[in-house]
Amino acid sequence: MSLDKLERTLKLDIKAALGCTEPIAIALATCKARRLIGQEISQIELKLSTNLLKNAMEVGIPGTHGDRGIPLAAALGCYATMPEPDLTLLEGANKEWLDKAKKLVEADKIQLDLASGMHGLYVESRVTDSEGNFGVAIISGSHENLIHLEKNGEILYASDKTGLEGADKLLLQRKELAETSFADIWNSVKDLSAEVRAHLLKGIDINLKVAKAGLGKDGYLSIGNIYNELINDGWLGNDVINKAKALTSAAVDARMSGCDLPVMTSAGSGNQGLSITLPLYVLAQHLKADDEKLAEALAIAHGITSILKHHTGTLSAMCGCVVCSGTGLTAGAVYLLGGSLDVATSAVNNMVGSITGIICDGAKVGCSIKLVCAVDSAFQAAMMAMRGLKLPTTNGVLGENLESSLANIGLIAAPGMLETDDQILSIMLGKPLDRK
Repeated sequence: MSLDKLERTLKLDIKAALGCTEPIAIALATCKARRLIGQEISQIELKLSTNLLKNAMEVGIPGTHGDRGIPLAAALGCYATMPEPDLTLLEGANKEWLDKAKKLVEADKIQLDLASGMHGLYVESRVTDSEGNFGVAIISGSHENLIHLEKNGEILYASDKTGLEGADKLLLQRKELAETSFADIWNSVKDLSAEVRAHLLKGIDINLKVAKAGLGKDGYLSIGNIYNELINDGWLGNDVINKAKALTSAAVDARMSGCDLPVMTSAGSGNQGLSITLPLYVLAQHLKADDEKLAEALAIAHGITSILKHHTGTLSAMCGCVVCSGTGLTAGAVYLLGGSLDVATSAVNNMVGSITGIICDGAKVGCSIKLVCAVDSAFQAAMMAMRGLKLPTTNGVLGENLESSLANIGLIAAPGMLETDDQILSIMLGKPLDRK
């Protein structure tokens, strides 16, 4: 049943994470490799895909007072104590833990290389100890999808990046949901279980705390406060869209600055989770919608985001927060506004026809500005569709229905923008692109 597929995907694809999920995936891989050996660490060797490298370069890491860097994330993973490490494995990081990690970095024991030809999400961590023993862990496809464990050349576990046999079933669930009629999903969402509803609403509570931190002292850019000042001074209207932009950008600013609070993610990204939950919360408050209606709108928005991530890959050259969760937000907003599936399809096409192709140039505090774009475009696409604006399906990259429009975005992201991705990383690293 469509509802079963939606609920299974939501349970796997909406989860708490502490810190930007890309450096956390690196820390997780290194943690698993480190636990295969026993002596003092002599070297850590990392191989990262283009997408993972650019997303982990410039983002603040929780527990470090805003410090950044892939080597530091890897080193922190070595000393994680969580029995079953997940995306919150840096929770409780203290000075002793941080000092140990920094010593590894300062001793130049961490080697970083680009995994040749690898796009999407891929991290290979090889940790060697003082006696020459080594452990290897590979995560691929999604942030916790462990596909390879190796100790001293002996393969302990091997799978593939599809998720069909991996450590998690997330990629398979996204695929199954993407192959489902969205009309069936839309029409059955009123029957969501109480368990899933509670899980979705919990995401709002968690993410509001991060927004509050961003409006306090935890946001490097203080962008949420700047928005509120512009509203209070009369330069921007005191309306639902600008309120949503202020709240969402504040939360993203805090998270990208290394805030020590967890966020509820969507399709592997905390920023995507923020860009769905907080705007829909603001809209629901404005409409005086009850929690039942809000939970259903959240399910629609997260569901479309998961479908888009199946088509584009967990990481791609396109900004997932604008293109993927922004499109999901559009449909969720239509649902809250009382629109039909036809209106939601028009709204999604309005969004696809306007923001498709916005690039991802890595995770950083500047993502808060991209989220402003996402919220603004999503709400306008939804509200215009509610008033009858409907792009012809012959326009540009639009498909004949909602499902095909989402699939077309995936074709643009991969294979369409793979070379774009390489060029973005080349610019970020300040090195010319090798075209051999």
